[in-house]
Parts: sequence; structure tokens; C-alpha cells
Amino acid sequence: MKFKRIERVINSPKAYRKGFQMAQLEYDRFLEIKNRLNQMKAYQQLKQGELFLEVIEA
Repeated sequence: MKFKRIERVINSPKAYRKGFQMAQLEYDRFLEIKNRLNQMKAYQQLKQGELFLEVIEA
């Protein structure tokens, strides 16, 4: 996955704050999705009979 390079300088504190808040929201959503996927994975492993502690530690 290629990322775009941002070659501009942010001079406005409002613009910086807005961008930072957007990045925070995106990261929070990423963590929510990651945690949900881990929950689903743990549930599937439990259904297959694996030990609960092994699932949590992984």
C-alpha cells in the first residue's frame, strides 16, 4: 500500500487541530475494528475447543 506524501506546511493551529482530531478518530476506529476481529477470532477458536487462556495470550 502506497501512502501519499504531504509536502505542505500547516500554518494554522485550527487546521492542525482538525487534522489531528481526524487522525485520532481514524485510529480509534482502527482499534475498535482490530478488537472486534480479535474477539471473533477468539470466539471461533473457543468453538473449536481451544483453551481460553491460550486464545487470550495470543
